[in-house]
Amino acid sequence: MTTIKFGTDGWRAIIAKEYTVENVARVATAVSQWLIKNKRTPLVVVGYDCRFGGSMFAEVTAKVLAHYNIKVLLSTGFVSTPMISLGTVKQKASLGIIITASHNPADYNGFKLKGEYGGPLLAENVKEIEDIIPATSSLDLDNISLKDYMDKGLVKSIDLEDIYCKHIEKNFDLKLIKKSGP
Repeated sequence: MTTIKFGTDGWRAIIAKEYTVENVARVATAVSQWLIKNKRTPLVVVGYDCRFGGSMFAEVTAKVLAHYNIKVLLSTGFVSTPMISLGTVKQKASLGIIITASHNPADYNGFKLKGEYGGPLLAENVKEIEDIIPATSSLDLDNISLKDYMDKGLVKSIDLEDIYCKHIEKNFDLKLIKKSGP
């Protein structure tokens, strides 16, 4: 069993060594259990960046959450961490999850948790999740269909890039910025 520890802003590990579908499912299971215990009707925004396997790891996360009857808004394409943060706030979600290793080398990926306020989930909440990560995943992910969860309305697609761009256009004076020069 791989011991999974969250660092300053998430769990990061080398893809195919510690960062595997099995281990992502373990973390998503713990997140699901924590949400069920702490939120009445949890909703989670899930996205991924352009690193190898990002879409696959985000889908695994969405399938695990939906398996536990947690509603998921899954990004339609790769996104940045600020897009997850804003999407979490705008959608009034309980949590945001971004599959990213941020500044780490290309052979890493990661799992970052964003609170309902858009910033990093509080350290004490992360510790609670970390403490309940199971030793193995008991889910047969190959027989869990993301499409079935989408058909049931537990997982929905969301265009976080569009939400983010509209927010920028509404809240910043883009004409003034363009006039400022290089």
